[in-house]
Amino acid sequence: MKNFILTFVSLCFLQTLMAQQKKQPFLWGVATAAYQVEGAYQTDGKGESKWDFLTNKVGITQFTIGEKQTGNVSINMYDRTQYLKDIQLMKELGINAYRFSLDWSRIIPDGTGAVNEVALKHYDVLIDDLLAAGIEPLVTIYHFDYPAVLLQKSGWGNPEMANWYIHYATTVIKRYGHKVKKFITFNEPYIEFFLVENMLNAQENKLPAKEYYMSQMQKAHRQMMTNATVIKFYHDLKLNGEIGIVLNLNPAAPWDEKKSADVKAAKFQDILINDLFLDPLYKGKYPKIALDSLKKYNPSFKATAQDMAFIAANKPDFLGVNFYAPSIVKGEDTPMSLKWLDNNPDAVKSNIGPVRPEYLYKILMRLKNQYGNPKVFITENGTGYVSEDVKVDNKINDPMRADYIKRHVEWALKAKKEGANLNGYVVWSGWDNFEWVAGYTKRLGLIYVDFATQERTPKLSYYEYQQIIQANKGL
Repeated sequence: MKNFILTFVSLCFLQTLMAQQKKQPFLWGVATAAYQVEGAYQTDGKGESKWDFLTNKVGITQFTIGEKQTGNVSINMYDRTQYLKDIQLMKELGINAYRFSLDWSRIIPDGTGAVNEVALKHYDVLIDDLLAAGIEPLVTIYHFDYPAVLLQKSGWGNPEMANWYIHYATTVIKRYGHKVKKFITFNEPYIEFFLVENMLNAQENKLPAKEYYMSQMQKAHRQMMTNATVIKFYHDLKLNGEIGIVLNLNPAAPWDEKKSADVKAAKFQDILINDLFLDPLYKGKYPKIALDSLKKYNPSFKATAQDMAFIAANKPDFLGVNFYAPSIVKGEDTPMSLKWLDNNPDAVKSNIGPVRPEYLYKILMRLKNQYGNPKVFITENGTGYVSEDVKVDNKINDPMRADYIKRHVEWALKAKKEGANLNGYVVWSGWDNFEWVAGYTKRLGLIYVDFATQERTPKLSYYEYQQIIQANKGL
């Protein structure tokens, strides 16, 4: 009997030890996207990308900031000499993860043709350099950008786009899957289809905003189906890793809680931003109010029962959550006459209002309580204050950004302590860079970049984040 008890205790101890060994460390990281930081426009056989076209030929930033700016040089992170210095800054920061994206137009310049081996080798070396530094690569396969030649073929408006993307994504997974343990299929479909493209539509005076908004849903659904296909492919390879998707999740709140129109508008926007993508992933259906709106403004929208079953059967292994601020919403009498759909900047104060980190906690608990508590990484969280990002005596004092990060981490860890399945926190961004339609006018980095000289200078927030990581090493 004594021997039996000793054996039983030993087995329990061994199981506990094995469980501890299997437990993955909490990831602390920073994030970038290829177009925003790499530069190296047309270098090493790179093809023209959608964003190359939008910035160089359309001049998209002229519409938003009144000045033509591009990512042709950006912060030069394609250059290995430069990014090795940046990896050293990551090591000094104390992070153990780096989220970055691959450039489809580098890897397959013509979108569907031959693979560019030079580009594949570049990312091989980058991944190896990160691993050698003890930094896990979180590889985003697609972050808004794709070869411009496919844009001329209507991009996600073309049913063939799914096959073009699948070819690209499977090429990447087969190449890097043995050493990259976390892939991300897509970044923020809501932002891509319903904000940026809706803005371009408004500038070109095409469809009325509501009709255009709802017409985009077929593209979003195509991307969701493609996401499920690539996840299935990844799982069929039985690689020792995980694959997920990143959504921007922004809880909506009424501008005035006493006004029924604002309350109704906020509820509707919350569904369109959040539930529209969470529900198919975790419940196998689109929210009814969204479908009713689609039938009214886009009768041709199709999402079959088989589609929804396929999406639900191929769930992501983890969900990346990008959170910056809640949406504070004003509305009219009925949801579908929301002023924000007509691009009225005075109607909705979204992502520019007061810092509300408790809404990050709310979205994490919502995932826990309403969506089965999926494995979550906060894949973007950060802010930019023009008044703070000024270099004085070779220092950048940005206490508001430092406070923003500190408070959001506190609320995120509160959710974790209360059972949310949170496994990592990633700041947007490690470096000041090209911020899409804001160009270089808005800095969100922990590290200040002099865009003329490429000189890097860590900000106060860099050191605040460093202390946060050191204080939470036991997670």
